[in-house]
Amino acid sequence: MWPFRRKQSVQEQPAQQPAQQPSSRPTNIQAKFDLAQTTSDNRKHWANADGLAARAALSPAVRRVVRIRSRYEAENNSWYAGILRTAVNHIVGNGPRLQVLTASPEANQRIEKAWRRWSQQIDLADMLRTMVEAYWRDGEVFVMRSERRRNFPLTLDLRIFEADQVATPWYGVSWNDPFIDDGIRFDRSTNELEIYLFDNHPGANTPVSTLTGDWYSSSEVLHLFRAERPGQTRGIPRATPALQTLPIMRRQELATLYSAETAANFAMYLKSNSPALDPSSSPADFAEIEITRNMLTTLPAGWEIGQVEPKQPGPLYEMFQRQALQSFSRCTNMPYTLAAGTGKDANFSSFKGDMKNVWEPEVRVEQSRLEVCVIESVFRWFLDSAIYVPGLLDGMPAISEIDHRWHWPPLPELDAVDSANAAMIRLSTGQSTLTDEHARRGQDWNTEAARAAADFGVDVRAYKAAVFFKTFGLQPGTTPNGGTVGTAQAALPAGEYMEIGQRAFSNNQKRIRKTLQEFAQGEITRVMADQTLASIGLSPDRIAVLLDDAADGGIEDSAVREASA
Repeated sequence: MWPFRRKQSVQEQPAQQPAQQPSSRPTNIQAKFDLAQTTSDNRKHWANADGLAARAALSPAVRRVVRIRSRYEAENNSWYAGILRTAVNHIVGNGPRLQVLTASPEANQRIEKAWRRWSQQIDLADMLRTMVEAYWRDGEVFVMRSERRRNFPLTLDLRIFEADQVATPWYGVSWNDPFIDDGIRFDRSTNELEIYLFDNHPGANTPVSTLTGDWYSSSEVLHLFRAERPGQTRGIPRATPALQTLPIMRRQELATLYSAETAANFAMYLKSNSPALDPSSSPADFAEIEITRNMLTTLPAGWEIGQVEPKQPGPLYEMFQRQALQSFSRCTNMPYTLAAGTGKDANFSSFKGDMKNVWEPEVRVEQSRLEVCVIESVFRWFLDSAIYVPGLLDGMPAISEIDHRWHWPPLPELDAVDSANAAMIRLSTGQSTLTDEHARRGQDWNTEAARAAADFGVDVRAYKAAVFFKTFGLQPGTTPNGGTVGTAQAALPAGEYMEIGQRAFSNNQKRIRKTLQEFAQGEITRVMADQTLASIGLSPDRIAVLLDDAADGGIEDSAVREASA
């Protein structure tokens, strides 16, 4: 072996091996993410990053600190309080309206009327507003079924509990149970099974024990929260990522105020430019002199009078407050103009875009979560209680089969004329229906039509016919060419080549003949041929006859001319 191996002669040298083909095996590339590097510049910033699970990261102690600080800011910061009020008013408003959709209109109206009366008795809309505000501020809220006997026969009532009142009891082995998280027992899929509810708030000042409670089924206690991580079972305040911005805004506001007050407290001051005076030996240092209003005086030689210039609030004060509020409101998906309560810094088109693309989807999502987590269960409780009211559920199917929907109050209209024009375009082009358009406004079309017909003194059928004429410019049952739906004239072709001259007539024949030939030869499917002939303007019956004849082996020119005529 080398270096002791002798060189081989030319004759002994092995035959040259063919060049190897490049391997298809990928080459290992050493790469890295800048974000994964820990340097002296970012070490402190990422010091608190961890890999804890959702339940471990959101431990009871962590959630308690975040929750009480969120409440403190909501009670002492006008920006935060205003954002919560605006969110509640837009999400809940006056509360959802029930529409029952069974086959019995009379039974539907009876249930809707009973629900409306019961909602007013317990002030359901105000309860929902309290729930949503607590859910946004504290991160979660709990609702329990209760009774109000004075509302007999529908005695159903609701009780709302803060997150503090749901916690793991102080006894037993529940602390070591992996399927219990701070008072909530759940299965492997984190579906809630039971909830431990204290009889009294732990922070109450009542002369009774605040540690007694009991486990309740999840069908009796509802939990409204937003899970942002898989495995998360308890909620945190909505503004948690930006909550520390609020104290900074208040500190900057107070610092600006203190600076302005300090400047204002010094009406004027005296200073000496004379080298003969020694300020350190002057017995009148920081002496206060009362000044008479509108006084004229003279100053000793070597002394000057001056006044502190108020430099606050500076030009950066408003800019800082606006930027901080934008940062805070972003995690709530609320546009800055809405969070600030003024549109003086935004143009109308930008505000409309923010409302439509950012805030409206957020409101719809929150309303959907409120329906799933609270309102549907409350409606089920209502129907369970309605069983004991004689005649209330007559004509209704089983409780689980009662079809219904909820109509939420619409968001404020930014441009009523633009909204009305858009609705008219959707209706006239078949993109929407009157049922959908009224549902956007939290209304029911049939109910509003009956109400409007009564106001105009006509029957509902005449009113709907007038709306149809206003939308399409036609009387019900007529076609654009003046015919009547269902007659032979309505079945005549009305395609793009009709009534435009001899050249169009010839083109019709050529297109029909070509389409039928391609179908007969198997080049296109029957569906494609049907769509092509329909675009020309042939009626469905005529298309079926032509395709059947073509499938049987051909079609005469007279039939093509008749079809295209």
